[in-house]
Amino acid sequence: MNIEGMLRYQGLDRELNQLNEKFRTSDATVQYNRYMKLYKQTIEDGKRMSGAIGEHFVNIERLTKQYEKLIAEIDEYYKGVDEIDDLKQADYYEKQLLKLYSSLESIEKELDNVRKELVKLDADAKAFFSNVNAYFMGVKKCTPEMEKVKSEIQSKAKEVMAAQKELEKTIEPELVQKYKKAKEVAKFPPLVPFDEATSSCMGCGLELSKDIAAKLRQEGGLEFCPNCNRLVYRQ
Repeated sequence: MNIEGMLRYQGLDRELNQLNEKFRTSDATVQYNRYMKLYKQTIEDGKRMSGAIGEHFVNIERLTKQYEKLIAEIDEYYKGVDEIDDLKQADYYEKQLLKLYSSLESIEKELDNVRKELVKLDADAKAFFSNVNAYFMGVKKCTPEMEKVKSEIQSKAKEVMAAQKELEKTIEPELVQKYKKAKEVAKFPPLVPFDEATSSCMGCGLELSKDIAAKLRQEGGLEFCPNCNRLVYRQ
């Protein structure tokens, strides 16, 4: 098997990883991601704030209807005051009116609390619009430099991938498939040598079973490590 070719292929994979890391950690990308994260978080906060405002207005509508109903009931009781003709009836009217006024007072307190919350949300809304604009402008300002770095790195990455594609033509398809399978599940590098002295995988250090070690010592031996899932080859 063309192990040497596969190792060169892996070396090109390493270059691609390094290019991706270079882009991820570049000042332009870090700044862009920072502002984008803040922008998205602020938008989410704005959605929650909008929902809270909506809930408060629903509560205002509910409390207002209850308030109007209580006022109507109080009016009805006052209309019957002229018809009171004994102390027992008067006492009943007084108790009912006290209950209604107590309920009315509770609703007024709830409405006042809602008003205070809306005042606070109004201040939060002003801060929201200020922040979302600042973060959006931050994203807009950082985008050109980030796109420039991205374009430069993508150009280099295309060259590396083109070299990989050409190199792949010289390697057995079975070997390429096994390498790609290991790459999907194992940490880099997916292709590692076999330590004959200790019969172990040089990726994770696991001492391989006698059966796997025997297969690796055969010409062209190539096996998956049962611990780290890397593809182990004999040097």
